[in-house]
Amino acid sequence: MRIVTYHPRARVGDGGITNSVRSLSVAFARAGADPVIAYDGTGDPHHERGVEWWPVRHVGSGAIRAPSGIARVLDGADVLVLNSAWTGGNVRAGQLARRAGVPYVLAPRGAYDPLIIERRRFTKQLWWRLFERRLVAAAAAVHVFFEEQRDHLDGLGYRGTVLVAPNGVTVPHGWTWDGGSGGYVAFLGRLDPEHKGLDLLLRAVALLPSDARPRLRLHGPDWRGGTSHVQRLIDDLDLARDVELGPALYGDDKWSLLAHASGFVYPSRWEGFGNSLAEAAALGVPALATPYPLARYLRQHGACIVADATPEALADGLRRLSRREGMSAPADPSTVAHELDWDTVAGRWLDQLGGLVRGSPSG
Repeated sequence: MRIVTYHPRARVGDGGITNSVRSLSVAFARAGADPVIAYDGTGDPHHERGVEWWPVRHVGSGAIRAPSGIARVLDGADVLVLNSAWTGGNVRAGQLARRAGVPYVLAPRGAYDPLIIERRRFTKQLWWRLFERRLVAAAAAVHVFFEEQRDHLDGLGYRGTVLVAPNGVTVPHGWTWDGGSGGYVAFLGRLDPEHKGLDLLLRAVALLPSDARPRLRLHGPDWRGGTSHVQRLIDDLDLARDVELGPALYGDDKWSLLAHASGFVYPSRWEGFGNSLAEAAALGVPALATPYPLARYLRQHGACIVADATPEALADGLRRLSRREGMSAPADPSTVAHELDWDTVAGRWLDQLGGLVRGSPSG
């Protein structure tokens, strides 16, 4: 099966979608499929780790930047996977796929969550009427991470096929949780205070008596000035002695932070998946998170405490995290690591894509 995955930024950065596109395509190759990644770039196609990388010329800028040469990549494709949402690139690629008779799967990666739609609602409503509605309606399937996220699609009026598979996680060889020798609770993620709930977390820490506060380490890339906003909150709440704000960490630096943490916290107001929470759980780090689908899934495995997205509930969650209340002691990460392994995830994708392609007039 020739699977073309379109993501313009697949060659740049270290973001969640970029890493997921790369890892899933490599897992497709290991499973015997013929994966292609189409990205914004120039040059000749080349192969890496069983994946064909195909640069595609784009025109325009920002949200309306779109591919102008993707039709060549679709020649011989069985299915096209479009990542993210609300972009001109997906709209144009979907148009060209329909013209070529190639079925496409939308992988919005949480972008159809009603809370995300509320952000810049007027702009998204206009984009929906002009472009996104037809893109969704003509999709052969729409991907979600968990069954309960079907409700997001129902809210859009989508009644078609839904492909369900989580994101994957790869824990590098040699890394395991050491029981918390660092003595800190870690957060890894984009420094977007509203989305990631960092304001709620800091207010939760401030509610605790000074001798009961965890040492908190927050690491991540800035998002629209979020780092400065978080620092102001730390100062305003007099938390400088309790909270360390640091840069994004990658590779061994990231895994070291997780391996030595006494706990991990992910207080998002909403979330599509949450890669860093999955990585912490796969490593065996006890976690606290707000009630979004991955957190509820991990709670079933005794790997996560779930608390409402309020300072009071998170403060109680931090107390419970320090005592490991409601968790296995410690949680065995092997089941989580297996179920979220990229090869397992790729198998779920391929099983569903196989039925989709066989049922498609173009397949």
